[in-house]
Amino acid sequence: MKQKFDIGIIGAGLSGLTLANSLLSKKINNFILFEKNRAFKNDKTYSFWSGPGLFDIKKKLNIRIKKEWSQIEVRVKGESYIIDLGDYRYACYESQLVLQELYKRVVRKGIKVERGNIIKHIKKINDNWEISLNKKKILLKNLADSRPNNKFEDKYPSLKQVFIGSEIVSNEKIFNENTVTLMDFSESKKNVIFTYILPFSKTRALVETTFFSQEINFKEVEALHKKTLKNFNIKETLRTEKAVLPMSPYSEARGDNQYFKIGNFGGASRPASGYAFTRIALWANQIDIKNQFMYKLINHKKNYLTNWLDKIFLSVLRSNPKEAPKIFQIFFTKVPIASVIRFLSDQARLIDYLLIVLKLPKIIMLRGLLNLYVK
Repeated sequence: MKQKFDIGIIGAGLSGLTLANSLLSKKINNFILFEKNRAFKNDKTYSFWSGPGLFDIKKKLNIRIKKEWSQIEVRVKGESYIIDLGDYRYACYESQLVLQELYKRVVRKGIKVERGNIIKHIKKINDNWEISLNKKKILLKNLADSRPNNKFEDKYPSLKQVFIGSEIVSNEKIFNENTVTLMDFSESKKNVIFTYILPFSKTRALVETTFFSQEINFKEVEALHKKTLKNFNIKETLRTEKAVLPMSPYSEARGDNQYFKIGNFGGASRPASGYAFTRIALWANQIDIKNQFMYKLINHKKNYLTNWLDKIFLSVLRSNPKEAPKIFQIFFTKVPIASVIRFLSDQARLIDYLLIVLKLPKIIMLRGLLNLYVK
C-alpha cells in the first residue's frame, strides 16, 4: 500500500527545512521530507541584515549566530568607504549548524524523513503526485522541490553569481573584526568582480572571490581567488565553499501541471544580488492554510517595484560592468543605510525606493532601462 501525505518536500537544504519548520509552526504535520544525503556539510555561509523594522530571523530561528558586524566597507579603485550601520547589523550563520538544528526540530516532531534514498521518478496521477524510491512509492497531494536544476536563465538581463570562498587563518593580525568588506572591486570590462571578506577575528576570515557574469568559468574565478589569497599570509585553510547562484528576474516557481519549485531556482535568490537567506525566511513565514486537507504553498512572490529596479540594475551590470563599482559606491554611501538595508532585505518602504532612484546616477540607469527594451 502506498503511503500518502498532504505535502512532500524534496531536499533538506535551507529552503526545504525552513518550509518544514514553518509548516510545523502552523500545526501542519502530515508531510514527508526527502533528502538524498545522510550528512550536512559546512560548505555555505548564510548572511543577512538585522535591525529595526526587519523580519526577526534571529528570533525566528533561535540558533547561535557565528558573527555579526556593525560596519561594512566598499573599496573602489583603492579607495575605502566605511559605512556605519547604526542600529542595524550584518550577520552570518554556519550552514551546517543551521541545517542540523532545523532538521532536529523536524525529527523531534515525528515527521517522516526518507534520507539517503534517491528519487527515481515523479509522476502525476490524477490530482496527486507519486514519488518512486528504490523500494516504495509515496503519494502526495502537494509537492515542493528544492533541488537545483542547473538550467540558468540566459534571457537579458540575467546573470550568474559565481564564487569561491576560503575560510583562512593568517599568521598576522590583519583583519578588522568589526568591519565586513562587502565589496572590494577589481577592474574588469567583461564581468563585475569583487572580493568579499567576513572577518571572524583579527587573524581569521572568510575570503570570497565573486563574479557577476554571463558565463560560468570556475577556472577564471579560481585563478583570481588564489592570487587574492596570497595577500593574507595564510597559516591554515579551514574550509572552502563554491557555488553558482542565479541572478534572474524571470524565475517561475510553478508552471502548468507542475509541482512547486522552491529554493534558488524557484525565486529565492534576489535577482540583483544573489541573496536568498532573508527571502527564504520571509516566504516560509507566509504559508497559507487553505483548509484542513489542502494547503496552498505560497510561491516566492515578486514585489514588482523591487523586481523592476533589479531588472534595470542587472541591465546596467550586464551591458556595462565597468560602471558597477561606481554605482555600488553611490548606492552604499549616498543612500541612507537604513533604506539600503531594507531594500536589500526585501522589506523596502516607498521612501526607500524614492531615495534610491534619486541618488543613483541618472544617465547610467536610464541607459540600463533603455537596454531592457532594445536588447
